[in-house]
Amino acid sequence: MAYQPQVVDARVVSNNPKNGLFEIVVKLKDRTECRLMYDKEANGGAKVTHINRLYKEPCPICRKDFLCNCMSRFIDDISAQALAKTGTPE
Repeated sequence: MAYQPQVVDARVVSNNPKNGLFEIVVKLKDRTECRLMYDKEANGGAKVTHINRLYKEPCPICRKDFLCNCMSRFIDDISAQALAKTGTPE
């Protein structure tokens, strides 16, 4: 069975309007929490640059309790769901 992340909660935790950078922390259905870093584009859209899993739960994919890069495979899907919940900050 393939892993399908589902965002249940998302909130903007930092926003820097001067340089267009902002961060969103998301909570997934499997209790995993991730931090997404964004850069605002010239047309007003947001481009996700990084994703980090917060180490409150083991990774749902590889079950490691330390640094792994599994969530980077799902960065576009998680980002789309997070932006749908929070929107792009002004």
